[in-house]
Amino acid sequence: MKFCTFSLRDGDGSKTRVGSVTDEGVFEALEGISMQDLLDGGAVLEKKAKWASEPRSLSSVRLAAPLPRPRKILAAIVNTKGMLGGSDVSLDRPRIDMKAPSAVIGPGETVKTRGSGVRPEVELAAVIGMRVSGAKPRQAGRAIFGYTILNDMTAPKDSREDAYEAYRRDPKTKELRRVTLRGPLFRSKNHDTFCPMGPWIVTADELGPSPDLRMTTRFRGRLLQDGRTSDYIFSPEALVAYISSFLTLEPGDVVSCGSVGWTKEALGDLDPTEFVCTPSAGYLELEVEAIGVLRNRLS
Repeated sequence: MKFCTFSLRDGDGSKTRVGSVTDEGVFEALEGISMQDLLDGGAVLEKKAKWASEPRSLSSVRLAAPLPRPRKILAAIVNTKGMLGGSDVSLDRPRIDMKAPSAVIGPGETVKTRGSGVRPEVELAAVIGMRVSGAKPRQAGRAIFGYTILNDMTAPKDSREDAYEAYRRDPKTKELRRVTLRGPLFRSKNHDTFCPMGPWIVTADELGPSPDLRMTTRFRGRLLQDGRTSDYIFSPEALVAYISSFLTLEPGDVVSCGSVGWTKEALGDLDPTEFVCTPSAGYLELEVEAIGVLRNRLS
C-alpha cells in the first residue's frame, strides 16, 4: 500500500489529512488520524482504519511530506562505492549523520539555497514502524513500515568553512602535530528546507527485503545521479540493526540509506564531495523505482 499526507487544493489548505493512494486516486482516512498515529498504531490501526468510499483525484490534493515531522532522522553517508569514490576503498561499518526534523519539506515545495552551491542526494529512506533496540538484521527488517524518497540536501561550502586546526597525535609516529580537520557536516546538511521527502510511503511488503531499485537525480532535466539500491554497502535492514545497537529507534523515525554515485558527465574530474548544482533556479526531480518522483524547486 501507499500512504500519503495531503491537504485540499480547494478549501482549507492548512488542514492535513492521511490518504491511501491507489490507481483510482487518494482515499482519505475518515478518523482524522495523522501519519504518526498510523505508525504508532501499527498493523492494528492500519487494518482498523476506515477510508472514504470515493477517492479524490491526485490533481485535487496537495501532497505534503508523508511524515511532516519525523521523531528523528538518521542518515547514512558514503554507503555506496560511488560516494566513496573508488572500488579499492571500503567500510567495516556504517557512518551515520543526523538531519533536523524541522528541515523537512514536501513535494512541490522550494529548497532555499541562499545563492550558494548545493548538492542534492537521492536516497531511499526507511520509515520505522515499531520500537527497535539491539536488533539483528532480520528483526530490524520487521521494524521497517515502509519506504519513501529523501533528498539529503547539502551545502558543501559550509563543511569546508567549518574545518579547523588542532593538535592531534600521529597514529604512526605518536608525535603531536598541528593538522587541519574536516569540519562537521551538520550545518551543511541542516539548513531550513534541506530535507525534502515524499511523495508518499510505500509499505515494505510491496517492495520486499533489501529492494533493488533504480535511483536517479535530474536538475533541469539533466541526469546527475544514476544508480541502484543494490549498490548500497549496507542494506536498510543492516543500517537499522546497526543504529539500534546504540540508539533505540521508535515509530516515526526515518533511516535514510545513503546516496548513489554521480554520472561521469556531471562529475567530471571532481570527487563526489565537490559536486554542486549551480546556484540558480530550476527543478530537481529525484526518482526511486517503484516509489515515485520527488520534485522540488531550487531558489
